[in-house]
Amino acid sequence: MYRRRVEFADTDTANLIHFTALMRFMEEAEHAFYRSLDFHGYRWSEASVFGMPRVSVSCDYLGAVRYGDVVEVRLQVREVRTKAIRYAAEFTIDGSEGREIVARSDWTVVCARRDHGSRDWRGVEIPARLRRQLEVASRATRWRGLRRRERSRRGGRGRR
Repeated sequence: MYRRRVEFADTDTANLIHFTALMRFMEEAEHAFYRSLDFHGYRWSEASVFGMPRVSVSCDYLGAVRYGDVVEVRLQVREVRTKAIRYAAEFTIDGSEGREIVARSDWTVVCARRDHGSRDWRGVEIPARLRRQLEVASRATRWRGLRRRERSRRGGRGRR
C-alpha cells in the first residue's frame, strides 16, 4: 500500500485532483513496490538502457479527490507474462463511512532494452529474480473483493 497526500499542484481550478495526478500516484506506487523488492525499473549500463515503459493504461474515476486528501493506492500484480507485467490499483480516501474507492486503474508495462546510439527499444524477458518475486506478489495480492465489484458493475456476471 502506498499513501500520497494531494498537494495544491495536483489539483485543478475546482480544487479537485487533476486526472493526470492519479496516474503519477499510480507510477509512484509501482516504483515503491519495485524498491521493496530491491529492484530498479530503469538501469543504465555502458552498452544499453533497461526500462519498463507503460504500453497500456486505463483508469475509472469513481469519486472526487480534493486538495489535502490522503490517497491510498493498493497495487496488485494481475498477470506476469514473459516480457510484460499487468497491474491493477484501487485508489481510496477517507470518506464519511470509512474508506471510499475513488478510482480503479489497470496498466501493462513491458521490459525493454535500448542500445546506446539507437532510437529503438526491443522487448526483453523479465529478469529471473524479479519474475520470481512478481509471481509471489501476484499470489499474495489477489483481490477477491475487486472481482465482486467488477461483476456488480457489469450487471452481476463475471467474464466467462
